[in-house]
Amino acid sequence: MPTLSDKTDLRKVVLTIDMGGSKNKAMVQEYPEGKTSVLLLDPEVADIPSASIDTIESHGELESRVWIQTAEGSYALGELARRRFGGILQLKELKYELAVPKVCGLVWLAKEKLNLPNNFAIYLTILLPSGEVQDKKQLKLSLEKVLRSFLTPSGKIRLKLLYCDFAAEGSGVYFYHRLYGGDRSLPPSIYAMLGYRNASIFSVRSGILSPGVTSTFGMAWLVNNFVAKVSGLSADNPAIVEVIVEAGSNCDSLVLQKLSRKRRMADVEADGELFSKALTLARQEYVLAIARWLRSNIDEDIEELIFCGGTVDYIHAEIDNFFQKQSKISIFWHGNISIPEEMFASIGNRLADVYALHQHIVVLLDAKMGYDRLVSVSTKANEVSDVKEFSTNTSQKFDYTPRPRPKNFVNVNENL
Repeated sequence: MPTLSDKTDLRKVVLTIDMGGSKNKAMVQEYPEGKTSVLLLDPEVADIPSASIDTIESHGELESRVWIQTAEGSYALGELARRRFGGILQLKELKYELAVPKVCGLVWLAKEKLNLPNNFAIYLTILLPSGEVQDKKQLKLSLEKVLRSFLTPSGKIRLKLLYCDFAAEGSGVYFYHRLYGGDRSLPPSIYAMLGYRNASIFSVRSGILSPGVTSTFGMAWLVNNFVAKVSGLSADNPAIVEVIVEAGSNCDSLVLQKLSRKRRMADVEADGELFSKALTLARQEYVLAIARWLRSNIDEDIEELIFCGGTVDYIHAEIDNFFQKQSKISIFWHGNISIPEEMFASIGNRLADVYALHQHIVVLLDAKMGYDRLVSVSTKANEVSDVKEFSTNTSQKFDYTPRPRPKNFVNVNENL
């Protein structure tokens, strides 16, 4: 863990960020005993003329009017960027290249949600794809410079950065899975994070994490493939992925009619059928591409494969069926993480990685600060009373019902 500083009278915040290709997700709480909250921000970023800031409405939902201004320029984020300034997903850009304005935007949302003053201190952790973690030094320098002072809709924010670190996507799931494993020694494992923009994996052997590999096989690969098979659709339309997911594994033509731009009902119905056929094929091609990529990265000694990321739920059945043939490999979904119901209702398992990492950071902070939490928490693996979910039986059936929070996992006091 990087060097910590706690010598300040400023109010302190723990902020953990996952900059997803379809949604920026963050967990935030005032340290030490604040309630943990979820922050969500659409992924679009648009650089704008500084004069445009004066034209932005100052009322409405917070998430719909996020902008920031630094010495490097002015930026609109999320819905504002998409609706007013032609902001797009920019999926071909590396995440760290767009990180600074996104982090600043989420900091402003945190300030507003927690009713903080413009000057406060922060413990910051950011998830990056495995293949981009090596850029963390450059990103950290940029953040240290910008977070000292930047302009927002609430005026100038000045942060004291008490802690700043970066972790590979899937790290939160790894820490949780390791903790929840009890006394058993974790076998050689692969953690596969299937997100919207990309897919990343890293292996763990004897508690040592590999550098990891990142590919372009995120949900966007499927969306682009589907759009290329039909006419009249743009991959930049955020509604497409929502409809695709709603259409389910059978690619329901009635649901896919929502994507039609036709006016006559007969034409809309025809589009639904065409979209269903195209999506069925695109889905088959995507599953085979993912399976091929995973197979090429799984060494013979791997015994566990832990999937996480929102895309995993979309192709759950196909992935499960494929790896049933790998009799020695046990499959886990989202590391068996249990997300509190009020958080799960927002975007479901897509929060699993950042939620688990945030909880892990709080545990580390408590240990470093010698803080005894109001709600007693045990982090000792040998106090786990039930580890039956770690059975190596590969014929188990899976469901998406949120599991109870494990007794030994950190429980932030959410009643304050």
